[in-house]
Amino acid sequence: MLRSARARQSVHSGAARPVIAALALGAAGCSGAAVEGADAVSGREVSTAAAAAELEAMSGAVLEGREATFRDILADTIAKDAYLCLPAPRDVFHGDAPEGERRIAGMMPHYGLFFGPMSYLVRRRGGAWEVEVRIAVDPPAGAGAWLELPDCGLAGALGGAIACRGTPYARSGSTDACPGSGEFSARATPAAIRALLSRWSTEVEGYWNRDARAFGLPVRYDFDFVLGDDARGRALRVDLAVPLSPTCGRTPYFSAMRAGWSLPVLAHEVGHVLGLLDEYEALSGIVRCYPKTPFPGAEISRMGLSMREQTRLLPVHHYLVLRRFFCRAPASMDPYAGAIR
Repeated sequence: MLRSARARQSVHSGAARPVIAALALGAAGCSGAAVEGADAVSGREVSTAAAAAELEAMSGAVLEGREATFRDILADTIAKDAYLCLPAPRDVFHGDAPEGERRIAGMMPHYGLFFGPMSYLVRRRGGAWEVEVRIAVDPPAGAGAWLELPDCGLAGALGGAIACRGTPYARSGSTDACPGSGEFSARATPAAIRALLSRWSTEVEGYWNRDARAFGLPVRYDFDFVLGDDARGRALRVDLAVPLSPTCGRTPYFSAMRAGWSLPVLAHEVGHVLGLLDEYEALSGIVRCYPKTPFPGAEISRMGLSMREQTRLLPVHHYLVLRRFFCRAPASMDPYAGAIR
C-alpha cells in the first residue's frame, strides 16, 4: 500500500540517495545559488496533520476515502524538500501575505534514483498569486525530421501539413502515456515547432488554472514554452532548458520535452518543474506488463494518472508550490541536508 511504497523512497534512508544528481542539474542548467528574494516571509506555522486537515476542508468531497493517501503525499513531499517551513494553508491562500516575488529553485529526489530540478517564479500581487515557468527547447537536428503528435490539435494552425487519424492519446482510455491509438505527425518545420510551443503555452497552463478556479484558490499559472535560440537571444529567464524530442516516450522531464506527449501529460511534467513528485508506483507504466499504478486514491490526481483529461491538481498541489514563498532560503540545495539521520 501507499505507506510502504513511500517508505521505500524515504529521505531518512541513506541508501535512498539519488545517484545522478549532477546529470539532473546539468540537463536543467540550474544553479545551487538560484534562490532569490526575501529570506523568509513570516506566517503561522502548523503541524503536518493540521495542514492536511485544512487542505482536506478546501478539497471537499473529492477527497472522501482518500484522505490518508494525500496526507502521506503531503508529508513525504515536505520531508524531501530543502525549503523547511510549514505555513498554514489558509494563510497561504487567503491570508495577508506581503507583495513581492521569489525565484524558487533546487532539486527534488525521485524514487531514490535521481534528483530532478525544480525552478519557478512565484509572485504575490493584488492579493493573489502568480506562478511562472519558462521552458526552453532546442528543436531536433536534421532537415526533414518528423514530429510525432498526440492528436489533431495543430490541424488548424498547419492545415494540410499534418497527418491526423485515430483516437487522440488523451482519450484513448489507456494508462500508457504513449498509447499509439492513432497516427498524428507533421514535419518538424520552424512553423510546426512554433505552433506546437504556442499550443503548449496556452493549453498546458489551462489545466492548472482550471483546477485552481474549481477549488476557489487565488492563484494563476503562466507557462511559457520557447525556442532555446529565442530565450538566449532575448536573455530570458529560463527554468528548464532541454531538447525537443520528436517522438513520444517515457523519459525524465529534465532530459527532453517530447512532441508526442499529450497536453495532460505535459501538465504533469510541468508539475515536476514546480517541485511535485509522482504519485504512482516507481517504474510502473514503462512496460505494458506493469501498467501505470497510482497510489491508492491518487487515481484522481494529475500527479497520479497524468494522461487522463479528468484528473486534477488538488489544493495540496497548489499549496506545495506556493508554501516555499514563506520559507527561508535553504542553506543547501541538497534535499537531504535537513533529514533526520
